[in-house]
Amino acid sequence: MKVLRACSLLVFLVVLLTVSVVDGFAARKQRKSDNRHITEILDSLVTSRYFSGAQNRYPSTFIPYFDDQTYAERIAWLNSKTSLKLVYNEHVKNYIRLYSVNKRKLTAKVLGLTRVYFPLFEQKLRQYNIPTELKYLAIVESALNPSAVSPANAKGLWQFIYGTGKMYDLESSAFVEDRFDPEKATIAACRHMRDLYNIYGDWFLVLAAYNSGAGNVNKAIRRSGGARDYWAIWEHLPRETRGYVPAYIAVTYIMNYYHEHNILPIEPGYLYENIGAVRVSRVVAFDQISEVIGVPESDLKYLNPHFKLKLVPASENKPYYIRLPRRYLEDFVVREYEIYAHKSRRGTEGAELLAKAREVKKEVSEKQKSIHVVRKGETIASIAKMYRCYVSQIIQWNNLKNSRIYPGQKLKVFGDQGSAKRRSAKASPLVQHKVRRGESLGLIAKKYGVSVSKISSWNKLGRRGTIYPGQKLKIYGKGAPASSRAKNHKVRKGETLGHIARKHGVTVRKLMSWNDLGRKRTIYPGQQLKLYPPTKYHRVKKGESLDRIARKYGVTVRQLASWNSLGRKRTIYPGQKLKIKTQ
Repeated sequence: MKVLRACSLLVFLVVLLTVSVVDGFAARKQRKSDNRHITEILDSLVTSRYFSGAQNRYPSTFIPYFDDQTYAERIAWLNSKTSLKLVYNEHVKNYIRLYSVNKRKLTAKVLGLTRVYFPLFEQKLRQYNIPTELKYLAIVESALNPSAVSPANAKGLWQFIYGTGKMYDLESSAFVEDRFDPEKATIAACRHMRDLYNIYGDWFLVLAAYNSGAGNVNKAIRRSGGARDYWAIWEHLPRETRGYVPAYIAVTYIMNYYHEHNILPIEPGYLYENIGAVRVSRVVAFDQISEVIGVPESDLKYLNPHFKLKLVPASENKPYYIRLPRRYLEDFVVREYEIYAHKSRRGTEGAELLAKAREVKKEVSEKQKSIHVVRKGETIASIAKMYRCYVSQIIQWNNLKNSRIYPGQKLKVFGDQGSAKRRSAKASPLVQHKVRRGESLGLIAKKYGVSVSKISSWNKLGRRGTIYPGQKLKIYGKGAPASSRAKNHKVRKGETLGHIARKHGVTVRKLMSWNDLGRKRTIYPGQQLKLYPPTKYHRVKKGESLDRIARKYGVTVRQLASWNSLGRKRTIYPGQKLKIKTQ
């Protein structure tokens, strides 16, 4: 019997060793570029101190392996519990191996950090009506390291670049980096994902756009013939984005089956329920707080990575919140003014530095600030000349790395705004466009051959760009295109609006809208009425081609492509709306 048991154990060890060798060989064949970003993010946790040991139920060296059928069945079960389309394939398998074998010790740290951040993520995701499973996205992005910085300078738990962070109200200054603030960054991520879902209506396309930008996803959709499914456009996406959704699926799997892989969470020093926040209304440094109530300065830095200089630049008009271990909250509230009054080295230096910064900011704000939208052919030198400032100043004001700019880019400029406006007005004719029911900023921008950002800037529409029927918009540039310029009809004696509308194949309502006639519909002989070519819209059905649609409406394919800005490839997809202009 003993011999039999020894033989069985020997066979088991040989099989286990063989599987390890085969899997190790397969892992080395993976392309390094597919998981380089994930590896770097996980490695960022190596030096973190805020973890305590955990007891494994198996020897720590024991690494379980499973066959494809087991992985597929487990992911199929997870798929049945979510609105996301989780699948198992070779790409997903590679990332499961990365998290469960190659980086299993760091995965254990990530599992511990979920107890710090997942309660916050789940709360905000529910608030924005987003599937709570998207909390796993932050693991792919940052391995739950709130201070993570990518080679592209994306920062924080949700890896926002500077521009996207600004879009969602994340402050980036010499004192504060909101991209490192767990709560503010999570709110921004939820808003960003909700905006992307309103565009694509598919969560995997949202993930792809979150990673590579909507422009790359739109390009991939066009190149794949209009497909709106992640796996259908997969080969047309940037290389890193091709691994992004597989990595997300693998993380979702590992977070639910880590026990089966003999990975146990390594608990961090602080859990979500042990952390609180207090309002700060005056400038205060970390060492002031530490010296008065005894909270370790290292804990303050760990819990508040967004205060870059270990200084809270607060004021009565602009308060901030600082996170503390919950056991120190009452002490802070009771001794708040004692903390403010306490003199410390960093507190004194920080207060002086902040006072100087505010003085400089005040001087700059005394100049008029404007947002200049770069036009085609403009250089940073020509813009500097227009606003009577230096090229170096424009670079500094906009945190540019060099003097390269591109059409449509928004630049902050402090200078002689009036001079710039006068020159701009001379160079660009003005057209007043009255918004019609159903029109969007994108539709109006295409009509006049300008960008949405320009229309928003010219009319001070703000970040949301809200417009409404009857609103008059200023359009600078070429004016109305030939295809949309009005013809004139001179009203004859005895003619009515109904008669004129039938004669030109338009509706009475459109005639009234084009000519601002109001409710009374009053016209008179000799009056000149504007008439625009009528426009119809065709929703593309599955299997339809441009040629077939063109024949249906008696127009050419070239005209269809021109009216809808389809470009050289002339790609269309089911559900797309096409403009059809009739004469």
